[in-house]
Amino acid sequence: MKYFGLISLSIFALALCSSNKAFADTSVPVTDNTHAADTKTADTAPPSASTSSSPAAPLTGGITTSALSTEASLKELGKIWRHLKSAAWETFCETQQPVTFYVGGPNVVGGMVIPAINGTGTISTGDFLPPREKWLKYYASELNFLLPLIKADTAALQLPSDMSQDTVDQLAQLKVVAAALPADVDKLVSLCQNPPYKNMVVATAAQQLIDDLDAYEKLRKQIDKAVKKDVQLLKRNQRKK
Repeated sequence: MKYFGLISLSIFALALCSSNKAFADTSVPVTDNTHAADTKTADTAPPSASTSSSPAAPLTGGITTSALSTEASLKELGKIWRHLKSAAWETFCETQQPVTFYVGGPNVVGGMVIPAINGTGTISTGDFLPPREKWLKYYASELNFLLPLIKADTAALQLPSDMSQDTVDQLAQLKVVAAALPADVDKLVSLCQNPPYKNMVVATAAQQLIDDLDAYEKLRKQIDKAVKKDVQLLKRNQRKK
């Protein structure tokens, strides 16, 4: 019986050893996944900005920068001009409101008999209504605010060095016209200060300012057209490089 127990113990030990060996042989070896993960990340990482297609290089160079700056300055001058012209025109219109009568049927004005008029049913006497003080002073304040802006921006306006002589001459003329604007504005503003207002005197001063502003804008547009053409030429040359 003792001998039988010893044999059984030996068989059990032998079986245990065999099973451990089989387990060791069939187990999956452990590897270092850190290096593999790094390699995968490197393989799948998106391309860097240096390898992606980059946009066309921006315009560079002193001439190009000057042309773009001149174009922006001319655009700003156009904006100031529109507000100045509007204030001058509204001042003119304020003095040109006619005195009218409604004529729905035959009427008598003084010693004149006015027949019935179809359509609007009104007739003008040839006179003008007195300008309203609040509006003349408002337009005058706009003129006073805008005048220093157009003076400063016109004086600071410079052309690129490659512009034609015609454009250079136009800029010189523009600055001459701009130099006349302060006298026009000062005269009109002074006439708008205190009533009673003389309609035709105020209207004449407003018309003088409008005429000078129209001459200014004509020159500004000519210069702007030449500068835009120059900028487009520079851009085309840049794309060819």
